[in-house]
Amino acid sequence: STTSSGATAMSAYVEIVFDNSGGRFPVDHEEVVLRRTIGLKKDEYFMNRKRIRKSDVVNLLESAGFSRSNPYYIVQQGKVAALCTMKDRERLQLLKEVAGTTVYDERREESLQILRDSTSKREKIEEVISYIEQRLEELNSEKEELAECQALDKKRRAFEYCLYNSELKDAR
Repeated sequence: STTSSGATAMSAYVEIVFDNSGGRFPVDHEEVVLRRTIGLKKDEYFMNRKRIRKSDVVNLLESAGFSRSNPYYIVQQGKVAALCTMKDRERLQLLKEVAGTTVYDERREESLQILRDSTSKREKIEEVISYIEQRLEELNSEKEELAECQALDKKRRAFEYCLYNSELKDAR
């Protein structure tokens, strides 16, 4: 793009100021200022002059009820008539989408899936720990048997030495 003087612009920005006196955004500020700076090499996002990630902007907007998946900010022609003829279940689903609760339902389902995966992994880890503990008991038992065998072998060799010594004396 070019500036009014004809020079090439190196960057541009867009800034939106939201009134947060009603607490719609989960931050402790009366105003929320979101800014996107677009440069030649990278885009940057800011909230109240603090640099944040794009995903933080998306999450902040979704928590305030603005969702990409919510196409109902502008009522298109024919939508009012369609709303009137919808079944109760469809109307409830539409209201959930408009209210932004479907985003939370999706996140809840994702969280539940993570919880199920974590529980499954924990159970597998517990099985491995149980196997290791059982194997450790077996190895400790084998270690005790080995120590006992080594002690008996030492005694046997001592007796054999004494017997050999005695036979050697008798042979002389």
